Amino acid sequence: MKRLCLLRHAKSDWSDPASDDFDRALNARGRRSANFMARYIADSPYRPDAVLCSTAKRALETFAPLAPLLGKKVPVIYRDELYHAMPDVMLEEIHAAPADAETLLVVAHNPGLVLLAMALAEDPDEEVAMRVAHGVPTGGFIVFEFDVDDWAEIEEGEGRTVFFGRPRDLMPAER
Repeated sequence: MKRLCLLRHAKSDWSDPASDDFDRALNARGRRSANFMARYIADSPYRPDAVLCSTAKRALETFAPLAPLLGKKVPVIYRDELYHAMPDVMLEEIHAAPADAETLLVVAHNPGLVLLAMALAEDPDEEVAMRVAHGVPTGGFIVFEFDVDDWAEIEEGEGRTVFFGRPRDLMPAER
């Protein structure tokens, strides 16, 4: 069995409209969400043993707090191809993931991330899959399980959605 985790980058800073999209950083809320999601993922049953991460600044900053929690033994592959990638490109990257990894985390962007999640879901009528179909907000985390032995065997419509969480639902309310 392989477990695929998809993490959308956290909330980015739009205060400088002239800023290049690729170089947009996280805003304060995004940094809080990224820090929370890092601890959540590291302590969860979905802790990855390999990571694919977009090279866009907001994706790198989203992954940064998780990296030290995973340790140096977890391979991290940074891929330019994941920046605004569509599902077919993301799936190619997933197919090439380290074979010995059982749980893979992909840190990327919408709209490709939500389109991939919808395409992978085995049963789009399930409650979790329907929540995914309504959108993956910034910091959203989705987990699929596949009854396969190799990442190259993952195909659309064969993933069982086992978790979908949003920072606003998972984080304790701020007072």
